[in-house]
Amino acid sequence: MERTFRVIDHRCCWKTVTLVLFWLVGQTDRAGFAEEVGGIAGSQPSVPACSETIPPTTPTLPRRWTWESVEMAAPLRIVCYHPDEQLAKNAITKAVERIRELNAVFSDYDATSEVRRLCETAGSGKKVEVSEDLWQLLALSLRMSQQTEGAFDVTVGPLMRLWRRARMSKEMPPAWRFEEAKQAVGYQLVRMDPATRTVELLRPGMRLDFGAVAKGYAIDAALLVLRNQGITSALVDLGGDIGLGEPPPDRPTWKVAVAPLEQEQSPSVFVYRNCCGIATSGDRYRFVVIDGQRYSHIVDPRTGIGITEQSEVTVIAPNATLADVLATAVTVLGPEKGLAWIDTMPDVAALCLRLENGQTQVLSSARWPELSGSSGNTH
Repeated sequence: MERTFRVIDHRCCWKTVTLVLFWLVGQTDRAGFAEEVGGIAGSQPSVPACSETIPPTTPTLPRRWTWESVEMAAPLRIVCYHPDEQLAKNAITKAVERIRELNAVFSDYDATSEVRRLCETAGSGKKVEVSEDLWQLLALSLRMSQQTEGAFDVTVGPLMRLWRRARMSKEMPPAWRFEEAKQAVGYQLVRMDPATRTVELLRPGMRLDFGAVAKGYAIDAALLVLRNQGITSALVDLGGDIGLGEPPPDRPTWKVAVAPLEQEQSPSVFVYRNCCGIATSGDRYRFVVIDGQRYSHIVDPRTGIGITEQSEVTVIAPNATLADVLATAVTVLGPEKGLAWIDTMPDVAALCLRLENGQTQVLSSARWPELSGSSGNTH
């Protein structure tokens, strides 16, 4: 039996995303796993030409295993296929442990996280040796910051804190607060020394925010753990950001539906893909209305102001890390400039839904039909 599993609003602390997933669902056991016999049944062997009939043998079939928990303040769901129960459970356990390990690196809410400890040294002149995970993701984030000329900026933390308080109080912070926060924002204020793998934050009050990329990175890390344990057919969904491995044994691809901009509408756009990342950046649930103006939780680091255009951007990329960061960047850049930028990248596509005069406008990059697998796909 097939049913839909909707990832509409996980109330995650970093970014609300809106995807709808379609897959077969098994029965959950006490350990938090679920199994279901899946795949293609082996063909019956022919009976040998002899007087004694040999009973046919049944090959070991892949079984479906799922895990559900809350990690990085967002719902986590892992779906994978493998015939060996103990191997599958051990692999999933290690994948979840890896995600928790990364949360201890990137969490903006945990005062003991590695990134928070780094931010405490901002403006002190101290160079801090960082872990390989923090180094790699910071390097990628700075490259994206440079390419977007600050439309995506990993140092946006001070502005994000202002808007969190604004959403709670429903009051616009005073102008001087914005100016103060903007003084501590700027990817140019981060110094990385490859020789010593150290990072220096040059200005007091700087705060790194990996909310637009850390979940994607954790998804890719979890998929890598599963692959290293011998599981290639897998899906990892963390707060709606998705990483896909090889498809289920009885299907040619995974099927992912992009949720419409309007809540009452049914999904009409689907992605049929394997071995890629899919991420959506949107503000259907996380926004604030102040003096009649709607402001998204997604902030433009260049202006310090929350995005005022209601939109949703879905990106398909070779991995979830890249899909995650690009979805936010295109949201800030806007569909015209953002989609043109996406078209310069190989193996990347984006779809933008924008509310204009009460109507949903659909815009896409040139490679969306091809990379989404939607052309001529009806399964």
